[in-house]
Amino acid sequence: MVGNQVYLDICMGDSEKFLRDRASYDRARSHLDKHAASYSLPSKPEELTEWQKEIVQGIDASQGHETPLLFEPPEPLLAGRLVFELSASPKLAKTTANFVALCTGEKGACKNVSNRKLHYLECPIHRIAKGFIAQGGDILRGDGSGGESIYGGDFKAEEEGLKAMPRKGSLGMASSKTGTGARNMSQFFVVLTDDEAQLKKLKGQYVIFGQMKSGAEELRVLDRLSEVGGDNEKPLIPVWIGGCGTCQSD
Repeated sequence: MVGNQVYLDICMGDSEKFLRDRASYDRARSHLDKHAASYSLPSKPEELTEWQKEIVQGIDASQGHETPLLFEPPEPLLAGRLVFELSASPKLAKTTANFVALCTGEKGACKNVSNRKLHYLECPIHRIAKGFIAQGGDILRGDGSGGESIYGGDFKAEEEGLKAMPRKGSLGMASSKTGTGARNMSQFFVVLTDDEAQLKKLKGQYVIFGQMKSGAEELRVLDRLSEVGGDNEKPLIPVWIGGCGTCQSD
């Protein structure tokens, strides 16, 4: 039996700088659209020689722009998409239903904080333990100190998920307490390692309820997440969920 599939689009970087750089690059493209033929210039900013860039920069300055143009597109904020297959076990139905609804945002506003949505969209990945896990899902405060399930507050950890052996790409629920006494909300983690000693720290302590569909691209995203983990387990750069939802099973 196949469970639901959900996706998380992982974004990272400085969004304000990206927008500034994108505007500078788009200005260069706009100038070429208007003046490339007149000055015998290529149609793409990336194909300009140094002296051709000076011509376009001069056109830009004549229009009153003070910030320099960019002739290469800025690096995308989207690091990649992670697709997870959730457990189809009826003994994990409450956990998986909670995660799916938080991915789609279908339940609307939080019950305890009405101006917050029960939705992972734009939620930070607030903790990255390099070579171990990446944690997010604090839809209330974004720093790991809060969260809320679709059931209002928290709910009892489903013990079926404590039996699963996690591996790289496993999806688990994060909680302050572990084992059978754990209570889950919206916070989750993704396993970044296949080291057995590290994995044993998770088994029986946290509910594992899904597994990433592994491919070269997905594994690259996990490795990138691990790379931006700081010594204090805070990301070195902003990391957040730029998109999320359900997807069709293969």
